[in-house]
Amino acid sequence: MGKLLLVIFMILILILDFAALDDITTGNEPNLTEEYIILFISIPILIFLGFLLWKRK
Repeated sequence: MGKLLLVIFMILILILDFAALDDITTGNEPNLTEEYIILFISIPILIFLGFLLWKRK
């Protein structure tokens, strides 16, 4: 159950990252700070979750 929850959480973060990347590449906003913050915060979270999944083999 815990492994499934980690995978679901990782998928949700990746969807949020793709939305942020889409805003950065196609958005018309003058300020993209929030999108960059989302990307920079999600990188260590995804690394940590990947490590947890790798550890639970």
